[in-house]
Amino acid sequence: MKEIKSFLTIIILLVSSFLIFSCEEDGNNAKEPLLGFYTISKSTLTAPCTSQNGAATLPAGTDVSDAILNAFLTDIVCASAGDKAIEIAENGKIYFACRVEGKKQDQGSWAINSERTELTLTLLIQGNLVPVKLTGLQESAAKIKGNVAAVPVPPLLLASVEALFSGVTDQAILINFDIELEKLN
Repeated sequence: MKEIKSFLTIIILLVSSFLIFSCEEDGNNAKEPLLGFYTISKSTLTAPCTSQNGAATLPAGTDVSDAILNAFLTDIVCASAGDKAIEIAENGKIYFACRVEGKKQDQGSWAINSERTELTLTLLIQGNLVPVKLTGLQESAAKIKGNVAAVPVPPLLLASVEALFSGVTDQAILINFDIELEKLN
């Protein structure tokens, strides 16, 4: 009888410890809400940007969505341009993806601060690592919004918005913009 009580006590302890550790693991594996596929749905300059010689200027409020989207996703080739997406993945990875084709390529990393007010995307764009820090971060189930300050872009990127930038010889133009990433899944 004493052996049965000891055996039952051991079983109860094992089951209890299993339940305790199982609960702890569930808490640690909570899914990060930012994970998923996104497109850039809106980008608007928050300050004017001007070439060094002043020959080309874009005012604050200018919509640069297409130029930013093209700059981000130029490095991945998909059968359809509408298939291109940015994937915020587990383990702090960023991929540029062709969703329908199931193709993706490693494009950098991401990190969010503990207050969830800043999201930093370190992206490999056209052969260069470009840190893009979204401040004033706003998250919802459908979108991520934030402000990006002082990102150097080649003048040709802005030429699609203002033709005068096509003749600018500056190595880069600093731009500040609000960005909205729309979740696709």
